[in-house]
Amino acid sequence: MAEAKKEKKVAAEKAKKETPKAVPLGETEAIDALAGPQVPENLPDASWPVEKLAEVVSKEGNMLVRANAVNALAKKGGAEVVEPLVSALKDPEDVVKANAMVGLAGLGRELVQDRMAELLADREANEEIRGGAAWVLGEMMDEKSLKHLKKASEEDESPFVRVHAKASILAYETAKAPEKKEIK
Repeated sequence: MAEAKKEKKVAAEKAKKETPKAVPLGETEAIDALAGPQVPENLPDASWPVEKLAEVVSKEGNMLVRANAVNALAKKGGAEVVEPLVSALKDPEDVVKANAMVGLAGLGRELVQDRMAELLADREANEEIRGGAAWVLGEMMDEKSLKHLKKASEEDESPFVRVHAKASILAYETAKAPEKKEIK
């Protein structure tokens, strides 16, 4: 009987040694892949040259790096950042596109209004670029932009572009309308 207990104890210890231990969360490649893009140590910033930032926007695989490069381009400002920001409007990630739209709107009318109107009317440009151009024009809140938006809202073949144009028109009209008094 003592021998049976001893064998049982040895078997239990052997099983204990052979049982794989749980891997702590975050230490497996599969879990890391599910966690999303990794934050690199060297994110783009406005100290980088425009050419390098533009290259990152067009070629970098990491969405966080592209999004930072777009923000850095917008922060740098100037005519040379308009086209790299326009190219970012067709990025597969919404956050990159949104950063590009905000960046373009922040550059001001003088730098981007005519280019956005041109893009909005360009039937060869993809609908994401035209929709982004509609949003940027809507941020300008002026009659010239409104003219382009009305045309796109009525004539563009893409529902995506028409919706963006109509939303921008609505935002413009809401901003221009006097405040409505609350009915009691």
